[in-house]
Amino acid sequence: MMSIRLGPFELSAAERTLCRAGQPVELGARAFDLLLVLAENPGRLVSKATLLERVWPRLVVEENNLPAQIAALRRVLGAAAIRTVPGFGYRLELPVGHDPALPPAEGLPPAEPAPPARSTLAVPRRTRPERLAPLVGREADLAALEEALTRACLVTVIGGTGVGKTRLAQELLARLSAAGPVAWRSLASLDAVEQVPSAIAVAVGLSLPAGGDPFAALADALGEADLLLILDGVEHLADALAAPLAALLAGAPGLRLLLTSQRPLGLAGETVYRLGALTVPDDDLPFELRAASPALALFAQRAAEADRGFALTAANAADVAAICRRLDGNPLALTLAAARVPALGVGQLLGHLDDRFRLLRQSVRGAEPRHDALQAAFEWSYGLLDEREQRVFRRLGALAGPFALDTGAHAVADESLDAPTALDLIGRLVDRSLVMALPIDPPRYALAETARYYARDRLAAAGELDSARARAAAAVLRTLDAAYLEYWSVDEAVWLQRYYTEIANVRAAIDWAAAHEPPLAVALYGSAWPLYVELELIGEARARFEQTVRLLADGLPRRRVARFWEAVATGDSGRQYDRARYAAELAAKMLDEDGDRRARYYALMLLALNGRGDAPAARAAFAAARRLEDPDWPARLLTQGALTDGALSMSEGRWAEAREAYRRSVHLALTVSERQALAATASIVELDLACGDLDAALQLGRPLAVSLGRLGRRESELEVLSAVFGAQLLAGDLGAARASGAEIYVLAQRLGSAAAAGALDAMALFAACDGRPEVAAQVARGADASRAARGQARPRPTEERLGAALAARLDPGLGEDWRRPRPDETMLEPVIACALALGYRA
Repeated sequence: MMSIRLGPFELSAAERTLCRAGQPVELGARAFDLLLVLAENPGRLVSKATLLERVWPRLVVEENNLPAQIAALRRVLGAAAIRTVPGFGYRLELPVGHDPALPPAEGLPPAEPAPPARSTLAVPRRTRPERLAPLVGREADLAALEEALTRACLVTVIGGTGVGKTRLAQELLARLSAAGPVAWRSLASLDAVEQVPSAIAVAVGLSLPAGGDPFAALADALGEADLLLILDGVEHLADALAAPLAALLAGAPGLRLLLTSQRPLGLAGETVYRLGALTVPDDDLPFELRAASPALALFAQRAAEADRGFALTAANAADVAAICRRLDGNPLALTLAAARVPALGVGQLLGHLDDRFRLLRQSVRGAEPRHDALQAAFEWSYGLLDEREQRVFRRLGALAGPFALDTGAHAVADESLDAPTALDLIGRLVDRSLVMALPIDPPRYALAETARYYARDRLAAAGELDSARARAAAAVLRTLDAAYLEYWSVDEAVWLQRYYTEIANVRAAIDWAAAHEPPLAVALYGSAWPLYVELELIGEARARFEQTVRLLADGLPRRRVARFWEAVATGDSGRQYDRARYAAELAAKMLDEDGDRRARYYALMLLALNGRGDAPAARAAFAAARRLEDPDWPARLLTQGALTDGALSMSEGRWAEAREAYRRSVHLALTVSERQALAATASIVELDLACGDLDAALQLGRPLAVSLGRLGRRESELEVLSAVFGAQLLAGDLGAARASGAEIYVLAQRLGSAAAAGALDAMALFAACDGRPEVAAQVARGADASRAARGQARPRPTEERLGAALAARLDPGLGEDWRRPRPDETMLEPVIACALALGYRA
């Protein structure tokens, strides 16, 4: 029978006997029960509360019963056998051993005192919150936190409202409770730091003596006891709590603290773990991978709990992913949204997310305010900010997307809040997890979409929405002006990395300014064109032109209007020739009067490039630009001049001069970036095709198209592929041409119908080579109509060469009038014409 050895004593729980040297020792029932509890926790501090619960279960007794029973035990075991920790509990000091065949202790020499065991606490089970739902998508976070707690005695889990800090800590508590004492205490309901020590004492199962420093008393009581203490919701007490917790850790070397908060304490040695949102997958992933992603898995699980008929399927996965994305992968928001699925369904739920704070009002019964409905959760976080922090937070809601720190500071600054102070306040909001610091370089910041909605609601309630949007739009213009100046001399990949995140803010700023401040909208459009060009958003840029051109009026600053027309000319260059010429001519005239030589040079080069159908006028514009040229100007600007020189020479059939100019453009572009150099090289491929050097066009064009695609220069890739496509047809390689044509069609679908216009002559030749002459003739007429609609006065040299080859094939069978327009024939959209030529349509 198993016995417990307590120094020279033997304790048998089954027989309820205590013996010494084989002889029973008289002990009362309550004293025996106390001894048994202490023996089960050798070397550990056992709280008074625990002893009362175990020895007098389901009875209400006074604490003074304990000293009497402890005194009885000491009379039997010895005065030093049980140590009293005043105000907290008792610890058994006798060495303890277990032996099924324990020999009697009589006659044995006194046992050597065992080394003092590190004490631990017997934490009451009631201090551990229950987990009502499984944790989803946080396995990596749990592992990382477990590992962090092996290295640090203070770990703070940081995250925004509803991101799941509390739920993660609950799961961690459940996992670690088997390894040793773990206690939990939420501080959300506490108003002052003075209330914290007694709250911790209750969680650990101790009582604090009256008077003195309660944190010091708590440290004394804990001593070297091993304990993981989880304090949930620390953010509102963080400043006042930092020093006392540091002292507590110093006084209790066996203590480890895990905190959940919206901000760190800022203590030396504190390990900060920032908890992010659940990841949302891209829509192009296979359904199985999307379904297994954390955000979708959580939504699907919670929706199925609310509606047993719900299942995540390939049919609804896109809508569910959109909901998860719109709700920023925030677990609280996803849980609340999933609860609406039975009433609304997934489709209607997605459509109502603009009104998310009213929609997601369902709360968890019995939850703390900060874990309640979405609105209440944000109210909690917002209420922790001081007045200036609140002002900055809500004003940042006027920005529509990620922003540079400087942009954000100028978007919130006013007469009473300067930009340097605003920078510091934004940093504080990052610390408080209300503003996200994005993991990109250079640093960019953002409000999650739900936080932005809340901030805008606050702006509207304060009557500040329009003024905040006006400041945000002005800050975006300031950023765009700086970006415009940098664009000419900075590597475009570096430049794009620096500014690409601003596009959402640009869109919102133009929309607001177009309705409220027209001159600002005109200025924004003018300075935004490099961003639209580098992001290949030419279709959107044209739509913005239609939105802003009607806002032009007398009295606007001439330089702003000139840059507006410069933007139009750039966006339409090589696409809508007549409008590009008109815009470039207006810009050049205004800039001549304004005195900006560099900007006038660029406008004149655009005028020449798009006026190749009128050679004398184009050459006159080019000559006027060259008279302004300064070799010390940025290489990107001089590259534009060299490209224009090459294009004019090629259109005039002067191949050698064109090649020299294009090589010069590549050399200049290489001093700026690989991307621009490769784009400039595309002109050489077109030249090789124009002058009939098919081998050179194919040798250079194939790898160039791959490189341009790798770098994301889709429009330049399409131009090169079109030249390669034509060269393959002229070389008689129909199989290779078919593959190139398919690539062109895919790219044209992505870039928009207008992007495919330059490939139509080659598409017509393909249909002819493929034995479909009527289709070839129809596509060729479409190419002519497209040129006319775009204001292109004459075909380019490559188009003339392809047209000649097409005529040689079609004239014998269809007669010479096959290219004349048909009065009853509707002009084909370029992408549709490509599909027809490739045989994708009957």
